Amino acid sequence: MEDEKVRILICHTDGAVMELPDYAGPPEHDDTLNYRISQHRFGDGTAHVGNLAKVKKSDWEKKTYRDAILDEVAKATRPPGEGAGFGQTFYDVKANFQQDALDCWKKFNRPTDPSYCDYRKDNKRLYPDTKGDRKELGLDPKDRPNTFLCDFCPVQSIVMQKQRKAAGQYD
Repeated sequence: MEDEKVRILICHTDGAVMELPDYAGPPEHDDTLNYRISQHRFGDGTAHVGNLAKVKKSDWEKKTYRDAILDEVAKATRPPGEGAGFGQTFYDVKANFQQDALDCWKKFNRPTDPSYCDYRKDNKRLYPDTKGDRKELGLDPKDRPNTFLCDFCPVQSIVMQKQRKAAGQYD
């Protein structure tokens, strides 16, 4: 007996990955696929760029296999020079910071003013562990990037709006 398959529709324009049931008939009669494609169009009606892959359902359901499948599909289908942006690790780290910032925001009862939380206090500073590397390169180990967990928090948007309004950037 043949393994059950699923189809994976990948939109390279917006990064969406959609699991579709297997289908062997003509594409014009594939209602599920046609519906999904219709959701991925630009304002002028032009379709987004994407790919459709067929994989074993048992493999797709395992996270490690799923990640490997997506990596391979991306490598095989992306034009040269388009790659995966900053790489999946970057996006995973960013997602972790966003979740940590959201948890902190909730811990402080969802403040709408930075004075009600630890906004940009030293305990919210994100220090990369690069002291040794910086010293080896002749750079001051104390001079490190100035990034805070708060940069990923909803409060940051409020602060930016206030700054822009004060600078006259809004009508």
